[in-house]
Amino acid sequence: MISDDQRAALEAVSLNPAVTPDDVWRPSPHNVPELHEKVAAEILRGVARARTDDTSMPLGVAMQGRAGAGKTHLLGAVRERIQRDGGYFFLVDMVSGKTFWESVALALVEGMGRAHVGWGTQLKTFLRRLTPQLGLPVEVRDAIAGTRPVTRAQLDTFIWALRERDREVGRDTQDTARALVLHGAIDFEAQDVGYAHLISEPGDPAARAAWGLSTAIRTPQQVVQDISRLMALTLDPTVIAVDQLDTLFAQTSTSLLNHHQGLEDAQAMVLGPIADGLLKLRDITRRTLVVVSCLPDTWVLMTRAAPTPVADRFRTSTLPDRIPTPEIGQAIVAKRLAAAYAGMYFGPPHPTWPITPAAFADAPTLTPRALLRRVDRHIAWCRDRDEVVELDRLIDGTESMPTVSTVRNAPGDPTTDERRLHELDARFAELVEAADVSAALDPTREDEHMPPLLAAGLAAWIAEQAPTGATYKYDPPPGRKPALHGRLIEVLDEATENEAHWCFRAIAHPNAIAVTARVKAACTLAGLDRDLPQRRLILLRNGPWPTGKRTTEVLTGFDAAGGLRCAVSEADLRVFAALRAMATEPSTALQEWLVARRPASGTELFRAVLPGPDGTRGGTAPRSPDDGEPPSGGPESDPTNEPVAAVAADPSTGSVAVPAPADVGDVVVGTGGPVVGLGRTVDGGHPFTVPLESLRRHAVVFAGSGSGKTVLIRRLVEECAREGVSAIVLDPNNDLARLGDAWPDPPDGWGPGDAERAADYLAHTEVVVWTPRVTAGRPLSFQPLPDFTSLRDWPDEFDQAVRSAVEALAPRAGVDRSGRLAQQGKAVLTEALQAYARSGMVGLPGFTEFLTDLPEGVSRLARAGKLAEELAEALKAAMVTDPLFGGVGAPADPGLLLTPSPGRRARVSVISFVGLTSDQERQSFVNQLQMALFAWIKRHPAGDRPLGGLFVMDEAQTLAPATGTTACTASSIALASQARKYGLGLVFATQAPKGLHNQISGNATTQFFGLLNAPAQIDAARQLAEAKGGRLPDIGLLNSGEFYAAGEGFSFVKVRTPLCLTHHPKTPLTPEEVVTRARPAG
Repeated sequence: MISDDQRAALEAVSLNPAVTPDDVWRPSPHNVPELHEKVAAEILRGVARARTDDTSMPLGVAMQGRAGAGKTHLLGAVRERIQRDGGYFFLVDMVSGKTFWESVALALVEGMGRAHVGWGTQLKTFLRRLTPQLGLPVEVRDAIAGTRPVTRAQLDTFIWALRERDREVGRDTQDTARALVLHGAIDFEAQDVGYAHLISEPGDPAARAAWGLSTAIRTPQQVVQDISRLMALTLDPTVIAVDQLDTLFAQTSTSLLNHHQGLEDAQAMVLGPIADGLLKLRDITRRTLVVVSCLPDTWVLMTRAAPTPVADRFRTSTLPDRIPTPEIGQAIVAKRLAAAYAGMYFGPPHPTWPITPAAFADAPTLTPRALLRRVDRHIAWCRDRDEVVELDRLIDGTESMPTVSTVRNAPGDPTTDERRLHELDARFAELVEAADVSAALDPTREDEHMPPLLAAGLAAWIAEQAPTGATYKYDPPPGRKPALHGRLIEVLDEATENEAHWCFRAIAHPNAIAVTARVKAACTLAGLDRDLPQRRLILLRNGPWPTGKRTTEVLTGFDAAGGLRCAVSEADLRVFAALRAMATEPSTALQEWLVARRPASGTELFRAVLPGPDGTRGGTAPRSPDDGEPPSGGPESDPTNEPVAAVAADPSTGSVAVPAPADVGDVVVGTGGPVVGLGRTVDGGHPFTVPLESLRRHAVVFAGSGSGKTVLIRRLVEECAREGVSAIVLDPNNDLARLGDAWPDPPDGWGPGDAERAADYLAHTEVVVWTPRVTAGRPLSFQPLPDFTSLRDWPDEFDQAVRSAVEALAPRAGVDRSGRLAQQGKAVLTEALQAYARSGMVGLPGFTEFLTDLPEGVSRLARAGKLAEELAEALKAAMVTDPLFGGVGAPADPGLLLTPSPGRRARVSVISFVGLTSDQERQSFVNQLQMALFAWIKRHPAGDRPLGGLFVMDEAQTLAPATGTTACTASSIALASQARKYGLGLVFATQAPKGLHNQISGNATTQFFGLLNAPAQIDAARQLAEAKGGRLPDIGLLNSGEFYAAGEGFSFVKVRTPLCLTHHPKTPLTPEEVVTRARPAG
């Protein structure tokens, strides 16, 4: 018999092995990098080439893989990585060979509205990066970026500055640049003007002229080229990924490849424009890598149809047909289950329960999709049998378990089952009555509110079709200003990725030009074509359609291509709203209720346009008022759908209370290794723990004054120390030096067992306070240049270490500016340091002598010798004026900071900044520490230990700010990107969410959001959370010690953190007190 918590956990598992293109844009906690590491590396190498040189055009990548190999999933992982590194990503859903450039242009316009790490959307991020280069006033930057209303004068100023920045690009792209700004503007009418231009629609000539656009209409190909040239000005790379080719080809032919005959004419008509378009796309874009995702057979067809050899422009890279190793298969399943179990606060007996670890010996015989389906079938079997039997074989020729199980048929009391259904009936009726769907019918708000309603309706409709055995999926809610508001997909043939699509677009706008632009964009993205009957597009509108000449022409073409125009009733939308709410409320009977009641199938809209139980449409679409019939007020009565009517409960019975969730297990996220306890969830009071190993992938705390940030940092360090993990803690505010002090009396904020934990921590942890530049305490220094010897055989690490050192030396040598001589000096500094590091010599004094007498051949610059002498003199002067920079004193081994004395479990080294009075001194010291640490961890990796050490940076925004560079910016980024490989976890804390460099926060898997006070910081935190798919509704109202936590396997759990185990009074130590406790005993 399954227990209540086990049943709830298994019901929560939704493995979704068949992802949709829109899933590429959603943060995924399920990525297993080892699965596709070679193909991902190939793509990232191309991105690196695009980043470094805008004159060359990197070879495109043709990513081939069998159905179920994980192509779309890999695109999602690549998208996350590219955006985290500052680049841009666009996904082209190639729906028709006749509209290649229209599809690409629309993909770029749609992609601009997708989330990006930084300023909310890719469009806003692009404009925020471009405008500082143009020397525009702050108020103009804000208007151009869409944070305040834009005026014609400001737009003219932007274009003038753009033309001064790059005369050719500014001249050729000025109309498109104006349109991009208008597309992101606050004003809705301005948005429509920009959008029309970007999809090559004439729009309103008067409105175009009012905003300074010329009368010329750019073609879709020109729009694509314009956008690429403009984005390249920010010096960041772009990836344009082309997906869904296989679906298109499968829809246009039943035979993808004939080895004995040439391509059929119909295929050639589809393939020719796409092959030609892909080649031209690579040629006309800048700083751009083109990635094509397709089946191997599809690529063969492409190479045959291309007008010129494709091999000259694309490098092929093939995904493995099967899972490479049992360990990777186990990781795939463990990550998926961890996310589901964490959401139900369930701690499984082992990470892959109910699949035994031994079962994954069969994983190399399966694709990732087949593995997830096998696991899903077994979980369904367990639910049906009302017992858990752990699966010990993934492949078994005598398997007796059912292969399809969709509705739980567990033996039980029929009266109880019926009571649960009636409870859901009452809840549904209550939600329908309370739903307010007016925003979805508002033309200014439909893009925001209609997609989630349609998504909820489609999700429920799919669940209702479970007994049919058909495979359906749907697009999740899209990004800002979408061309489509929803899409249902039926998988017809998985091997060829043949699909049928039903696309939805609501258009309530009264303006004819806006309507025309929206219809055209929807047709392009849906791939509406009379020759492709599997592509359907339904336009939703309750009022009459505009009757202007251009609108009538577009709508006539829409009708002729097989499009359908329908009304959508408020009654249907209220049903969708109720289903959306019910999906967020845990109920093990929801699936059974959906199949029994079929509420989504009973709506007038879905009955009219989606397949019925027999696979045919269920009736006539609700007609728009153009035809003289008002839209219906709700679902029609139908004998086959009588259970739907039953959800309107008899008022005399009253509403049935929804049962509270059963008491569930702890929030334990991870793979079964050691964990650290960080408090309890606010909702339910369940223990919240984080796996020790997950801290290898770093953590960041965004929280302001009074949030409890320091207490959280202390407790994290303390709990890690109890697990034997030593830490280096930077203490800029003198409030971390008490990490070795016991509380005078047990504080009120302690929970059960904290007194014992505190005693254990103090008994086995050695806390040492260090005071750089203060000899009266415990001085600490590092060489300004690390020992590069251990890195010489590792090109990537060696290059990062050298670049970090150059960035630290450049300000001291006076070559951190933008002038010609400064850039030449920095080039000589870089070449000299590379040669010096490879020679095996160490130390800054030796490097200055090396510069004084620079050997021949070290630098390619003609004046290298003279420049090197000047660099040497500048560095010598800096060594005199700043002894710490000069490395005065015996340099410390970083291992000293992380190695406890005999008899102790861990060492916590607190580095106080009391002797470092300026930001420059602190940044210089931290850079030296980080470079030494970078070299040390390479020689001393954690190996099999879950975590080798912690490095904690409070007020991290002063060390690695988002804008500008400091002496330690480069080494901070290098450490953040490389330390995880060697088992060193980094913890960053900042009061300014957008003030920290995005390559730092973007590399932190675990994130905590605490109380923030300033409106700008609150908005910044919300944008960061939204980029990860979360919400922070009360971030400005949190109590001290309350945080939203997000990480691997859990998403935005609200937790209440405990008080730290060591003494933490309100007043920090004075500098004198810090020095006293730092002084060695005796």
